[in-house]
Amino acid sequence: MTGIPGAGKSSWLENNFVEDRDYIISRDAIRFSMLKDSDEYFAKEDEVFKTFVKYIQESLDNPELPENIYCDATHITEGSRNKLLDALDLSNVKNITCIVIHPSLDKTLERNEQRTGRAYVPRGVIRRMYYQFERPENDTKYPKNVIYVEESKE
Repeated sequence: MTGIPGAGKSSWLENNFVEDRDYIISRDAIRFSMLKDSDEYFAKEDEVFKTFVKYIQESLDNPELPENIYCDATHITEGSRNKLLDALDLSNVKNITCIVIHPSLDKTLERNEQRTGRAYVPRGVIRRMYYQFERPENDTKYPKNVIYVEESKE
């Protein structure tokens, strides 16, 4: 999955999840399970990333798991996508598909306002990430399919 916070990645997954075919690994779910209320959002980021990679790799290596493994995190730049893919053994992977959710900035900010607690992201962070977004079809390192579910008209 690729998209800034509040774009609708997790919501899209919830609405398109097929129980016996799909498996979702959420970086936020991992993060929130590790953090205490008093912890800063990125307090355990190294451990969160290592656990995210571990869960994905275990899923890739398990022939009993469903055919689609969704990695639910922002992955808004080629560097962030490559960091994840470089950390994985992809020798058994048949296809990498990047599902992009990139609504307008206004729509993303509106969605974010409906969030509470740690899920709420400061508006300035969303604006910064929106303008840092790099289209994945321009990535040079890994072959992949790119599907835009919702694209900005701006």
